[in-house]
Amino acid sequence: MGSSSFLWSCTKKFVTAAVITVTVSDRYVTVVPVRGGSMSPTLNPKTGSLTGDVFDDYVLVEKFCLWKYKFSNGDVVVYR
Repeated sequence: MGSSSFLWSCTKKFVTAAVITVTVSDRYVTVVPVRGGSMSPTLNPKTGSLTGDVFDDYVLVEKFCLWKYKFSNGDVVVYR
């Protein structure tokens, strides 16, 4: 009986966290990987020295300016 209660409690917490994460990601901010050298040297993927693997830079993109279209000089605009 205790195991069932613990499993239900963990499931409720997981679902609540998932709903909050999806809402925040959809409405307010999201994390976007930067690929390619178009924003070099500010945002630039790095390659590993031994394996040649590419490691992307990740940026946190806020979506508040989309509601009022308040873009300013120097803003980075992400198209997806």
